Amino acid sequence: MTSYKVKMDISQNIPFLRFFVCVLFFPCFFLMDTSISPNLYYIALITVLYSVLLLVLPQINNTLNKSYPIAAVFDLLFISLFIFFEKKYTLAFSLFYLFPIITLAINNKTFWTYVITTLASFAYLLVCILNNQTLPPIILQIIIFYILSFYVTTQAQNFHKSCFLLANLDTLTKIHNRRFFNNSMNSLISKNIPFSLILIDLDNFKMLNDTEGHSHGDYVLKIIANIMKQYTRNTDVIARFGGDEFAIILPETSKEKSKAIAERIRNSVMVNPKFIPYAQVSLSMGISAYPNDGHTMNEIIEKADEALYIAKSRGKNYIHLYK
Repeated sequence: MTSYKVKMDISQNIPFLRFFVCVLFFPCFFLMDTSISPNLYYIALITVLYSVLLLVLPQINNTLNKSYPIAAVFDLLFISLFIFFEKKYTLAFSLFYLFPIITLAINNKTFWTYVITTLASFAYLLVCILNNQTLPPIILQIIIFYILSFYVTTQAQNFHKSCFLLANLDTLTKIHNRRFFNNSMNSLISKNIPFSLILIDLDNFKMLNDTEGHSHGDYVLKIIANIMKQYTRNTDVIARFGGDEFAIILPETSKEKSKAIAERIRNSVMVNPKFIPYAQVSLSMGISAYPNDGHTMNEIIEKADEALYIAKSRGKNYIHLYK
């Protein structure tokens, strides 16, 4: 979730950065050299108007970049035109090719980063050939483009991965948190994929914390999280639902099959030698299913919670299916 939010924030800032570069660069450049080609004034004017349009009307920017990075292609075109009409500034202008490349890399669009890098390289090489410029320095610079795009892409992937882990993992148990649980369930419902939900509550957990201390309580939570990982699939979502509550989403799994998995988890807790000092701890579970028991996330959770309440009322250490 946070990773997506970061990506969206970066995407929304790009039009402003493009406009800022134009406003900062063009006046300084034209004041420094009054002997440049008149064509550059027209290209600069079009570039500024283009940047203003994307800044003032963000829906146009979103439309251009919805499926393909069209805005980045326009950036390459304007940069190439500047190089073509003023070849003595080739090296300086070529640095602007990094703007769309780094933009896509930061947005974690690895494929399009390399596509735009390739387009920038071909455009740069073509313009330099048309201007009869020596190619070895140009080829060397193109190699640098690829090296930088690879480096920034790798760093961006690590950054987004770190953001994802920080936003979606429970720091104590190293399983998913409530945010990831909500996103996963909403995604399954939006795609109309049936699933079962197991809500798990630790019986007598408050007593354990009061008598043994919170460090022992944390230890028990970690053990139970590891047990749940052993008896679920990679496609299942295990999450810490609350303080001493867990939840498991099992896509394409009926309530009956989910109950069998829940029984394995409960029995493993009962016979696990690590729980010998914590004999008072057991698991109560409630199970509901989509779409049979509800059509929204709140309905499914509510039904599983009702089933969990019944399991608790039957003496705890019990599994109940919502009916």
